[in-house]
Amino acid sequence: MTKHLKLLPAVFALGGVAVITGLVIYFGAADVGRALVTVRRVDFLLYLLAQIVITLGLGLSWRMLLRSKRRGSFWLCAWGRAVRDATGEFLPFSQVGGFVLGARVVAMGGVALADAVASTLGDVTTEFLAQLAFIGVGLAILADKVPGSSLFMPVAIGLCVAVFAGVGLILAQRGTGAKIFRALAQKIAGTTGEGTSSHIDRLQESLDSIYARRDRLALGASFHLCCWFGTAGASYVGFRALGVPLSYIDAVCLESMLHAIMALAFFVPGRVGIQEATYTLLGAIFGIPPDIALSLSLLRRARDFVLAVPVLIAWQGLEAKKLKAAV
Repeated sequence: MTKHLKLLPAVFALGGVAVITGLVIYFGAADVGRALVTVRRVDFLLYLLAQIVITLGLGLSWRMLLRSKRRGSFWLCAWGRAVRDATGEFLPFSQVGGFVLGARVVAMGGVALADAVASTLGDVTTEFLAQLAFIGVGLAILADKVPGSSLFMPVAIGLCVAVFAGVGLILAQRGTGAKIFRALAQKIAGTTGEGTSSHIDRLQESLDSIYARRDRLALGASFHLCCWFGTAGASYVGFRALGVPLSYIDAVCLESMLHAIMALAFFVPGRVGIQEATYTLLGAIFGIPPDIALSLSLLRRARDFVLAVPVLIAWQGLEAKKLKAAV
């Protein structure tokens, strides 16, 4: 049974690849290819730069949660975030796997293990809450631009449920619910070879310290919210590169709805196929031809691939160096 469960990510990934292939064939490989070819090199570089700026902002958000006495640098947090995203999206792990490896990278950079793990949990929470605010803004735009959209009610209901889940997420990390997160933190710490029971109290102490500094929590959440709006900016740049005069407001609405839908497909590695189908669905709301909407999804895949490959290679090199030093 366990063996079969381990195969599920691969099955979902293959299913996603099949969806991408089917969409390309259905909407015309020639049309999609023609749209991608029209993207100028300078526009693609600008698209890459937009994502790099977002990653730096995400690193800053993480940095806000690290304790001042044993803090990692901004660049270390940005590097840890890059590894987290690259491994979570492109390697056959769940999103939790990306969180684990991101915390490991920061710990390898000199941050105390407890602080690396606790700040990861706090960062995930603040990012989730900022995402809810971003989706709320997008939902308001959708209600104004397309009042009768069939997408409004399901997303609104999902957002209400997610808000309660977000509050529960915060409460669970403190008080009696902290046992759950201590168990998760121990699992993350265990991957570094230092996950003994003696570290659990230290982990909880670090987590409590993070939540005691509400000013830095607020800053972290604010930076995350800016990064979410930054993803809309990147989408705006991408559509402009494909010749679609999409406004930034429309880009905010489209990107927020995209992430609201993709959040439900967290179990699919890289959301392969889900992203493509969602872009095609949402593009129709804004009058974007299916082939162009699909082209942006493929352009986004190309961008993420170009950025992730050097990150994964560098990360593997560091891991190999550490392993060699330990022998």
